Amino acid sequence: MNGDAKGAHSRAFLALLLAFFVNFLGYAFIVPILPSWQTQFSLNATQATLLVSLWAVPLFLLGPLTGRVTDRFGAGPTVLVSLLLLTGSSLLYIVATNELVGRPFLLLALARLVHGASGATIMTAGLAAASKLWPTQFGEQAGKLLGIAAIGGLFGPVMGGLLFSWGEAYAFGILAAVTFAVVPLVALARRDIGGSTSGVSSTVSLSVFFSDVILFRVGVLLAITTVATGALEAGVPLFLDDTLGLNSAQIGGVLLVMVLMQGIGSVIWGKWVDRNGPTRYMIIGWTVVVLSLLGVGFVGSLLSGNVAIWAMVALLGVFQFSIAAAQIPMLPMIDTATNRALGEGNPGLAFGVFGAAWAAGTILGPLLVGPVFDIFGSWALALGGLAIPAGIALLITLKNRGMLHDCYETEIQKRKANITQ
Repeated sequence: MNGDAKGAHSRAFLALLLAFFVNFLGYAFIVPILPSWQTQFSLNATQATLLVSLWAVPLFLLGPLTGRVTDRFGAGPTVLVSLLLLTGSSLLYIVATNELVGRPFLLLALARLVHGASGATIMTAGLAAASKLWPTQFGEQAGKLLGIAAIGGLFGPVMGGLLFSWGEAYAFGILAAVTFAVVPLVALARRDIGGSTSGVSSTVSLSVFFSDVILFRVGVLLAITTVATGALEAGVPLFLDDTLGLNSAQIGGVLLVMVLMQGIGSVIWGKWVDRNGPTRYMIIGWTVVVLSLLGVGFVGSLLSGNVAIWAMVALLGVFQFSIAAAQIPMLPMIDTATNRALGEGNPGLAFGVFGAAWAAGTILGPLLVGPVFDIFGSWALALGGLAIPAGIALLITLKNRGMLHDCYETEIQKRKANITQ
């Protein structure tokens, strides 16, 4: 790779990295603000939590569409426009919070939907761009992008809580300014990120993602990872409060460990996937996920006090680190399996479709853990029971490991041969 190409790739990577960061910064930004909104707008708990889950709805409904847009107009322009919409969603929050128009809650919901739609498109376009820019190092680069996204999600609620306590209008104004600050860099790097692709088949049927054996199985596995993370995101704070009696600071410390471990794991596992292939790490990841979830149930049922606190911190950290091992290798699997089934030219569509699977798991996870607790009255059972879908994912991976490995290796060898020619 010559110097000009390296420079272009460096600009593209920095622009994508910052776009992913501000995208997830806003995702969790509203979490500490929810109690204030609940009081201000007389919301019940369902309405308040709805504002959080609405973020994933556009990705679930519009994932394939964001992929077709990316393939048609190019990843660079798509990320640029999405960042402008992301900035606009922050301005909508300001209007709604200050009740400058009628029906402010509906405007809050609209802002969340716009935020989710633009964020979904950034994810789709960013991963599609990375698969083209780094065809044989996609695991490492995708791991870094999702790792920085996790860190953005970590800083979001901290930043949101501090800024909102300082001044309601300032909070979302600063979020809009931070998001918009990335726009010039993306504008300069949009051609490096990727323009429109000639020869894209806009007639590709979505049915192929269900009829192709590998694509369908990878989609199921990806959805199960987000079922687990979504359920824990919703259930862990309540579990720690109800069962262990932790205060908000202690709960925040546990969540901090969880997010940091997933971010670190994303970077580490992505690099190893490129060196040794994805399947071995998927198996390792799912195995440890199952064991750690069973451990969560065991600790929550039998222990209490400081021993339970530190055991929970350790187990949840292990879970987050290992779920990254199950999740990150599936990104290069999606990339290679799509090229195998559809040929080159449709990476956006592939990541859009699998983004919808990711969102489906995120939405379904909290809906699973809550009813189990209501029926059995045990958070340990509700959270430990997530080992069942994780165990199913492990069995799917073990049963199809040869097919997954062959698909990945065949495609990667082709790419390496093309690079050396």
